[in-house]
Amino acid sequence: MKLHALLLAAALALAACGTTQRALRYDNGYPDADVFVDNQRFQLWFHEHDQTILIQRGDPQPLGSLLAQNATLYSRDTTLGPFWWGAAANAVLTQIGCYGVEVSEEERSQLREVSYTCPEPVDVAAQVEQRRAEWRRGVRVSVPPAQ
Repeated sequence: MKLHALLLAAALALAACGTTQRALRYDNGYPDADVFVDNQRFQLWFHEHDQTILIQRGDPQPLGSLLAQNATLYSRDTTLGPFWWGAAANAVLTQIGCYGVEVSEEERSQLREVSYTCPEPVDVAAQVEQRRAEWRRGVRVSVPPAQ
């Protein structure tokens, strides 16, 4: 009984966290893309309805597992600036005619949301579905110079 109460309390604490709530809006399965920006690895999930991408550092694994890993393994690492996260998003966005416009949550070190726009009409869901297998095999880009 105590274990159930502890698990319930932990679940409620996680649900209260804004970052976790945003992350849970995304599909909990494996990421849509595995992106390397130089030697740093990122996992990307496209939101089903919003023009946003959730990005986390680490190896490909389901979203919940990666959330836990980032809360421990990378929790104090703040070495990567917004250009790294933007480069990860644009590695796949530019392939479908879109580009990132804002990297959010810059004060957090391991979970970012990138909003994007597409100058021409694009069926993003269809493009992601078509390219997902290729993107999961890895997309490699260099980090852009700081502006």
